[in-house]
Amino acid sequence: MSTPSGPDPTPRGATSVGPERSNRKRLLVLGAVLLVALIALLLLLSRCGNDDEDAASGSAASTSSSSGASSSSGASSSSSAIGSASGTAGSSAPAAGGAPSSIVADDGTAVLDPAAPADPTAALAGVSGQGVTGSAVQVLSVPADEGFWVGTSDTQRVWVQLTGTAGESPYQVRQGDRVDFTGTVVAHDPGFAATVGVDDAEGAAQLTAQAQHIEVDRAALALS
Repeated sequence: MSTPSGPDPTPRGATSVGPERSNRKRLLVLGAVLLVALIALLLLLSRCGNDDEDAASGSAASTSSSSGASSSSGASSSSSAIGSASGTAGSSAPAAGGAPSSIVADDGTAVLDPAAPADPTAALAGVSGQGVTGSAVQVLSVPADEGFWVGTSDTQRVWVQLTGTAGESPYQVRQGDRVDFTGTVVAHDPGFAATVGVDDAEGAAQLTAQAQHIEVDRAALALS
């Protein structure tokens, strides 16, 4: 006689899912953590890339600015250099005797010195017979065909007497001209003024008192 079996402890049709749910939950959590880590990594990489680009842009801008400043400085120096050379070429250098408007003797004595205006009578007497050089000296008046006054004023002037063959001078001397010349200081007697055609109105008394004049060969006279 068979004994009826007891009821099956496991309900039919039911399946245990406890461990499987736990594993799935763990996988979901792990996946979420990995996703968050990945997003954080991407954000970090993106920020680093932006920082690098900003740094590179700043460096390029700084380099460009420095290059522009250097170019401007170079152009300014070139302009300055170019302006200085033009000024030097455009200016006329005085003769070897000295500064413009001066007459200097061979021993260095200033017969006519624009920086220290004075009656040149004493200076002329001290260099009588010496050679002199005139540099850009102004012609004050031309009262005679062969001579003229040079200097800075009626009280500071010297008579220049031309010598040599007429027509050798490259131009006709006129009042207001500035001339360069080399010549010799020569003594003259009281009748010299009348001999060369200088009357009282043209400075005969002053010429006689100076007792010296400068003789200049026409070929040694030039317009400054």
